[in-house]
Amino acid sequence: MKDPNILIRYKDKFENELRNCLSDSHSQAYAMLRYCMGWEDKDGNVFQSQSGKGLRPSLCLFVSEATGKNLDQSIQVATSIELIHNFSLIHDEIQDLDQIRHHRPTLWTIWGKHKSLVAGNLMQVAAHKNIDSIQFNDEQLKSSVSILLGNACIKMIEGQTLDLLFEKQDSIELEDYLHMISLKTGALLRASLNLGAILNVKDTYLLSCIDQAGEALGYAFQIRDDVLGVWGSQETTGKPVGADIRRKKKSLPIVHAMSRESGKILNRLNDIYSRIEVTDADVDTVLNIMDDLKTREYAEMLTKKYLQTALKSFKDTKIAKEFQEDFKELIDFLAIRNY
Repeated sequence: MKDPNILIRYKDKFENELRNCLSDSHSQAYAMLRYCMGWEDKDGNVFQSQSGKGLRPSLCLFVSEATGKNLDQSIQVATSIELIHNFSLIHDEIQDLDQIRHHRPTLWTIWGKHKSLVAGNLMQVAAHKNIDSIQFNDEQLKSSVSILLGNACIKMIEGQTLDLLFEKQDSIELEDYLHMISLKTGALLRASLNLGAILNVKDTYLLSCIDQAGEALGYAFQIRDDVLGVWGSQETTGKPVGADIRRKKKSLPIVHAMSRESGKILNRLNDIYSRIEVTDADVDTVLNIMDDLKTREYAEMLTKKYLQTALKSFKDTKIAKEFQEDFKELIDFLAIRNY
């Protein structure tokens, strides 16, 4: 599957800045972060593994370029966004006990949970330090950027807290699930577009359209992740089919299944999700129930609905045609991405 232009065009720009932010060669914590980014192996040797998509910093730079000319400040802002995102991944891996990311052992499986938590915290501090180092001509703009990124970080943590709390609840309403992902995933993704815009424009209508596009993208991205967490192949995701079922995650597919079933089948789902360990047979049972309910079709329909909302909102900005075409290409990619 070919990556869209937005994910290709800006990667070298923010990755070079990322390397500068994490270049301290005298600190094991920084070495752990370079491992996390896929640049080094666990012994500190230069290594290039499959890395993340860089969606959030790419969106920031894309919107910045679409609304203005100068990318210098935008690159530093985009870099901080990616640092915040990876800080959240390190903590998320520990909380979910994920052992593999991008086909490599996760940080905590090598250095332990305590050291990895500290390294994750360092990643967050590096992000805010990087923002503080940017030379803005307008102090009000610098304050706005710092506040927007800080608020997104707070909302992201609030969303992760809700996600963990949901694991202990028997049932989750769809509205509660959507609120949770609007924070956990949506807040930083939404901020990525907004930060790219406020660096260049003050037009309230344009900023509102960008914000609405970012909000819808956040929903769509997480719901597609939920689909991959249940039906994604190990070859592309690095995780077995039914991975989120094994982890008893209250993602959209199980929220949908539990809301549609009652009686014996609902009791069966609750029984499986209350067990200490979910077996292969349990995974097959849940998958069969979801197949009967057409849960995957429902999730994919919801993904497309939010992506179309994002596309319309971005079109309403009246930004130049070339950028509209790039955004449409990204939307088409996000609808069918398999990793």
